[in-house]
Amino acid sequence: MSAKSRPSRNPILAIISNVRVLQWVGQIVFVIIVVALFSLIWTSIVTSLNTKNLAPNFDFLQNRAGFDISNAPDWYSSNSDYWTAFQVGVTNSLRVIVSGLVLTTILGILMGIFLLSSNWLVRTISRVYVEVLRNTPLLVQLFTWYFIVMLALPSFQQPLTFPSEGVLPIPLRFAIYLVLFIFLRRSVDHLVINAPRRVFIITAFYAAVIALEGAFRLAFTQPTWAAYYGSGNLLEFAFLLYIVISAVLLAAAWFAPQELRWRALGLAVGQLIGGLLFYFGIAPNAALRVELVPAVYISVRGFVFPEILATARLAEWLAFVSVGVALAIILWIYFGRLIETTGIQYQRGWYCVLAIVIFAALGWVFATAQPPPTVVPVEQDGQIVLLPLDEAREQGLLTREDEQLYSTQPFLFVLPEKRGLRFVSGTEIAPEYMALLLGLTVYTSAFIAEIVRAGILAVPRGQLEASRALGLTTVQTLRMIILPQALRVIIPPLGNQYLNLSKNSSLAIAIAYADVVLVTTTIMNQSGQSVTGITMIMIFYLIISLLISVVTNGFNRRFKLVTR
Repeated sequence: MSAKSRPSRNPILAIISNVRVLQWVGQIVFVIIVVALFSLIWTSIVTSLNTKNLAPNFDFLQNRAGFDISNAPDWYSSNSDYWTAFQVGVTNSLRVIVSGLVLTTILGILMGIFLLSSNWLVRTISRVYVEVLRNTPLLVQLFTWYFIVMLALPSFQQPLTFPSEGVLPIPLRFAIYLVLFIFLRRSVDHLVINAPRRVFIITAFYAAVIALEGAFRLAFTQPTWAAYYGSGNLLEFAFLLYIVISAVLLAAAWFAPQELRWRALGLAVGQLIGGLLFYFGIAPNAALRVELVPAVYISVRGFVFPEILATARLAEWLAFVSVGVALAIILWIYFGRLIETTGIQYQRGWYCVLAIVIFAALGWVFATAQPPPTVVPVEQDGQIVLLPLDEAREQGLLTREDEQLYSTQPFLFVLPEKRGLRFVSGTEIAPEYMALLLGLTVYTSAFIAEIVRAGILAVPRGQLEASRALGLTTVQTLRMIILPQALRVIIPPLGNQYLNLSKNSSLAIAIAYADVVLVTTTIMNQSGQSVTGITMIMIFYLIISLLISVVTNGFNRRFKLVTR
């Protein structure tokens, strides 16, 4: 049959039989059906709410809230509007989420490393920690933290305090111990770890310190031992007996097995040196008496910590700190290039820290060197009068704002002050917040620990062996070899755990913590705007989830393996 006699194909039939066209038509029909169903449901909801005069809107947010929120900031009261109350709920939720993300990351990484520890006890405890927490519902853990732990704390009238109020003697010999330890460590750093000389010196130092402190402890608790300090009587029977016993210990240590000989000799010599220093009074007995004031209060009503306030000198100090940070970045880059070109390992981290510390100290000296005003205006008997600064401070006429303005330090550390049934200063943290934070942190860290463990095991073992062959320490191996490669495996599931933590924070309503869910629920109950309230909650968690996803995806692109 010729081409001219071949029947032409119907164009409509060709379009209908095209697979791609059918796919597009099917998708369009599906979208139309979904939109129609959603419109039908929405219309039904709006109609029902209109009949009850509860049409969804945002105008009600300007109405008076009329309810208090526990541990709300100063800018909120029951006379504030609903929108301000919602902002308080958002702030409380963000406090838990941000703190939880930081703490659970640190704890999860540590537990993940401990799961691979060569120490059986550390590895077993970490495994029990992970398995128990992963297989216990989060809600049960929140109830445990709040109803068992927090509500079992002491009463407000008799709280736990850290440190306990009193006088703490700090012996001056502790400074001598520190100097000797640094000197001895530097003198043996060039020796092999298991070298006999190194083992003997370090062991003897520890044994001497333990023996000396044990003797001082007995002298403080036993009246008979107090007489031995500084007596120095060579004919004392107890002294002669001690010398004989020490000689026996030295002889026994000398005939100990080869692998234990130098350690045993160090113990015997060290305890002898410590005893002689005590008996002849060479070790100083003087101490600094430090008066301790409680800085942390823990009770059933929550936790109270010192309050840190910025003063007028903060900007000057921060300028010096910024210079130190900039110099630290320059040093980090400079020494990094030296390491790459020469192969010599520089302690650039210490140099960077030292630069920041030096400039921070210089900034503190510069800020505090400027004298405060000699005379300040204060309110006294309803009138503004000029008084010397020291006299106004002694009479308690300076407000907190005045102290921040006239202080010569960049920061003011205000200790908690208890008056009656409340604290007039200090940072108070509610037990509900602490229970929620601990529950979310501990629960999520168990999952992160497993993720970190899997990421580390995903690194080829040859990388570890190569790092050991290069002489890298365990910390250097983790920082430069294992973790950079493990992060390619860790980051994607880690982002999912971050999302779970942010969404699990909504369980705060179970322990009456005033987060965005509890506050919005109260608003909905009072105003009847349930649709608007639920929408606001969904938008909040959607924004938080999107922000976490953007950040984790950015880190994932930074550490992903690029192939060609």
